[in-house]
Amino acid sequence: MNETLNTVAQKIRALFKETHDDLVNNEDRKILVSHNGTFSQDLVGSLSNGVEELLVSKGDKRIVIKRMFSILLEGLQNIRLHGKEDEKEEQLAFLIIAADEDSYKIYMANIVTNSEVQKIQSYLDELNDLDEAVLKEKYLSVLSNEFISAKGGAGLGLITTRMKSGPLGSRFAELNDEQTLFVLEVTLPRIKR
Repeated sequence: MNETLNTVAQKIRALFKETHDDLVNNEDRKILVSHNGTFSQDLVGSLSNGVEELLVSKGDKRIVIKRMFSILLEGLQNIRLHGKEDEKEEQLAFLIIAADEDSYKIYMANIVTNSEVQKIQSYLDELNDLDEAVLKEKYLSVLSNEFISAKGGAGLGLITTRMKSGPLGSRFAELNDEQTLFVLEVTLPRIKR
């Protein structure tokens, strides 16, 4: 990353642009939705509903629309509940949804502390290694037995996203000595009519 970028916001903006450009130029995907900045509760609702309407207009099957809506709600709520603030006390994040004929690519990014990176990556690796039946058992177990934090969850959002899409990708970009940008990469197959 360019060393002249000295604020967290500048670094996130550069990573957002890099991800956006890579989707368009290297993967030949069309960007359907993109947002870089803060995510208010109103924006989360508006984005979710707008994406649902967009997929309906594209003729996607109901199951794909429901999966996308669920993934977006889980991911955007995760950003709002768990994303850390930058040095200006802003909770910066980004969302990009891109499409080609076969699938949707969803990138959701938020700030985490450097100390959380290994824990997040290990959890994603664990989820990606589970087959569908074991993943469902884990979901039910966490739902019924595990401690749910004051902020909600206990990892249910990532489990739900993994169940709806398939293996989850991730990238981590260190922003400063204390913070890293966590980028969750989700591929949602399109089912042809």
